Amino acid sequence: MATLARRETRRWTMEEFDRLFNELTRTMLRDIASWLSVWEDGKVARRPWAPAMDMFRKGDQLILRFDLPGVSPEALEVSVNEEGILTVRGERKWEEGEVDALCCERFYGAFERSLRLPDGADTEHIEATYKDGVLEIRMPYREASASSQRRIEVKAG
Repeated sequence: MATLARRETRRWTMEEFDRLFNELTRTMLRDIASWLSVWEDGKVARRPWAPAMDMFRKGDQLILRFDLPGVSPEALEVSVNEEGILTVRGERKWEEGEVDALCCERFYGAFERSLRLPDGADTEHIEATYKDGVLEIRMPYREASASSQRRIEVKAG
C-alpha cells in the first residue's frame, strides 16, 4: 500500500520574489548578451547591462553595493520614489576613440537598475558614497512586522 506524504508549500514574500526575479533577469540578460556578437564591423557593440549588486542588513542599517568600476561619480544618478523603488542610473563610456577591438568583455553604455526596497527601509535618510568603483547606498532599517494582517475580535452585543 502506498503512503502519501504531505508536501509543505512555501509562501514567497514580494521582496523575495523581486530579488529572485531581478537576479534571474540580470543573469539571463548577461548570458544572452555574451552569446550575441559583440562586434559591429570591427567596432565595439553596445550591449544592455546592469551592474552587480549586494543588499544586506548590518545592525540597524540597510546597505546596497553596486560594482561600477570605470563609471565616474558624476555619471551616476540615484533616486527613490514614494513607493520605495530605488533606481540607479549611469553610463560607462568608451574613451579609447576608434580602435580595432580584439576582445571586449566589459559592458559599456547606459544602464539602469531599479528595485523595491524592503518594508522598514527609511527612504528619507538615504546616503550614497562612491569609492574604488563601488557605489554604496545606506539607510536606516527597522524590521517590518511579519504580517500586516491581524485578527480583530468580534464582541457580541
